[in-house]
Amino acid sequence: MIVSEINIKLTVLGLWGVGKTSIVNSFVGKDFPSMYIPTIGSNIARKEYKLKDVHIRLNIWDIGGQRSFNPLNPVSFSNLDAAFLIFDLSNPKETLQEIKKTYLKNLSDFSTDCITYLIGNKSDLIKPEEFEILLNNIRQYQIEGYPIIFVSAKSQNNLSGAFSLIILDFLKRLEKESRDMQFKGVCEEFLHLIRKTEEDLDDLIINLEENDSSTLYNKITPKIIKKSVKSFEIEEIPFNEIKDLKKIKESDINRNLIKESIIDAFSNSLVMISDLITNLKETPIDSLITNIDNTLEDLSNMKNDFDLKLNSILDLNSFDKDNEEE
Repeated sequence: MIVSEINIKLTVLGLWGVGKTSIVNSFVGKDFPSMYIPTIGSNIARKEYKLKDVHIRLNIWDIGGQRSFNPLNPVSFSNLDAAFLIFDLSNPKETLQEIKKTYLKNLSDFSTDCITYLIGNKSDLIKPEEFEILLNNIRQYQIEGYPIIFVSAKSQNNLSGAFSLIILDFLKRLEKESRDMQFKGVCEEFLHLIRKTEEDLDDLIINLEENDSSTLYNKITPKIIKKSVKSFEIEEIPFNEIKDLKKIKESDINRNLIKESIIDAFSNSLVMISDLITNLKETPIDSLITNIDNTLEDLSNMKNDFDLKLNSILDLNSFDKDNEEE
């Protein structure tokens, strides 16, 4: 039996501190962090779904939002199948403004066919009396035409459903546009695998025109806390005051966590490069040139990412060495 592979490239974008990495880590089964660790460049995570004759591989690119660490790279917006634009429900004005000004503009310039969702994170922090004010704040930005889902990386409320829904949207498009009959029925099979109906997933989408805010609030109220927070005996640093990595004045454990995160991302990127080469070998001849171009873009992005990560490691080591000599 020949098993077909469906590779989906999903990028996670948003201002620093909105919880992009926490969302990705929580979704793929990693611990929810108790402190903010900036993403240097991009990190790549993966989730796989094995259907009967189809293997779905979701490649999640977590793009760092801290501008002082991560210069905005247009390549990060190219060759995308789907995107989550993350904003902070406890700080909607600033984070939605950045989405409208920066991320939506770049997506429209570089990935016009990208399936895009607005994801409001930190729903566990919303109080009932604050909910109507929050909705009004979101409405005023008039970001129309994109599904909006409220999630909590900490409690995992609506988190798996949001990823499932955007995958389903991609599969529906694939089923409609593909001439290959092997993808027929893949949506129904995917829903059976995750034990959801399309109506279950559609119900997660927030309707901003809904007048009954109490009904909407019940949609996003966390039902179960699935993971406990992994704690550290350290104090969070004010990252809004950081201008570069050398100015991190925190304890050794924080710098070590940043280094560990960078090294882990190196490893994931190497796996991704191997997959890109394997996929090229299996590409049908009629779409080979397109896939080569897309692969070159991804490799270019990874090269820039490698350079950024390497320089960051060198900066951190230099900072540690300078401290030792003082």
